[in-house]
Amino acid sequence: MSRNKSKLTFLVLLATLLLGVYSSAQALETPPGWFEHDFATVRILAESSGDGEKHLHMDGLLRFAYPDGFEVQYLTQTAPVVITSQAGFVQVQTGADVQYGYDSYWLFADLQTYVFGLVELSRRPLAISGQDRIADRRALRYVDPDSDFVAWFDEESRIPFLVRSGSETLLTINSYILENHELTQVELELCFGPKAARLTLEAGEEGWAPARLEIEEAQGVLTLKLFDWTYQAEWENNPLPRLARLDELNQLFLVEFQAQNYDKALSITQEMLALAPQFWQVYLYQAFVYEGIDNYLGVVENYQQVLMRQPDNHLALNNLAYHYFLKEVQIPHALEMAKRAVELERKDIYLDTLGYGYYLVGRYEEAKELLLEALETVDEDAQAEVQGHLDLVLQALGENGHE
Repeated sequence: MSRNKSKLTFLVLLATLLLGVYSSAQALETPPGWFEHDFATVRILAESSGDGEKHLHMDGLLRFAYPDGFEVQYLTQTAPVVITSQAGFVQVQTGADVQYGYDSYWLFADLQTYVFGLVELSRRPLAISGQDRIADRRALRYVDPDSDFVAWFDEESRIPFLVRSGSETLLTINSYILENHELTQVELELCFGPKAARLTLEAGEEGWAPARLEIEEAQGVLTLKLFDWTYQAEWENNPLPRLARLDELNQLFLVEFQAQNYDKALSITQEMLALAPQFWQVYLYQAFVYEGIDNYLGVVENYQQVLMRQPDNHLALNNLAYHYFLKEVQIPHALEMAKRAVELERKDIYLDTLGYGYYLVGRYEEAKELLLEALETVDEDAQAEVQGHLDLVLQALGENGHE
């Protein structure tokens, strides 16, 4: 009896060792995914609830190109809005107005964090290590041999039901619904983002898709309802390559401009405007280049182009006014622009421009007051210029200038 028991223990131990050797020898593989689409369109209703009230944030259409491209379309009371982004470089069109820049759009950021985050967990190369029961269902256990990452995928749906990294739980299943013994809905608790979130997945004709995302926020719960999913192999009339090229050119311009390669920088801005004629910041870039090569007409023309598109752009108002003052032309108009720049933002360099303008028209006391204020905060590299303007004013007043 004891010999049979020892033999049985030995066989169990041998089987365990062999299984361990076999598992460790397995190549890494990506577990069969629940969501395999890289291009999709979905309608989204975003609302928040808190203090017993609901607030609608957006009801519109989202197209995405996994993992970092998207386009959102929705209507406001005044105009339709289309927000397009590739890797953080954003084009925002509100009616006929178009703006470009770098920003993170909250809706897509949440989808990237939680929905794409779940997709990435499912696409991670892992090694299968066995089978367990999770939430009373059969689940395949996958591990990362090089870390303490473990994930259990439901055998039927391939949805992750439990994911752990060491002692940290990244995902758990809250509930599921069966219809005719088939899984039709799963609610997951997501713990891998900055805030607690719950994601509901539903089975459809083309497989599983996110249907509801709830995120706990300080003011309440943000809820994203996702429905009417359609999938594409690729976007038609894809705007993302153009945005990617604009982003690349923007970075190239900064490099060439800082290196004072003005001819190269100017050619880059011309390519940018060919791709995006309404990219008004490019006219600022061109004005900076023309300043670098001391081309007065180029400077004026490009600041005027900025102000045609952005009448209250305080930088263009200030800089164009200062160039007029330096040439002592259009002084009344330049004074109005300089005053408007100070009204919009009371910066020391703007105070200097307006103070110099007042000097040119003989308003010395006002000039002195503004230039003294500017000297209190101006950067060291501009201090000599401001002091020079103040010296001119003090001399005009019969006072001692800077020694």
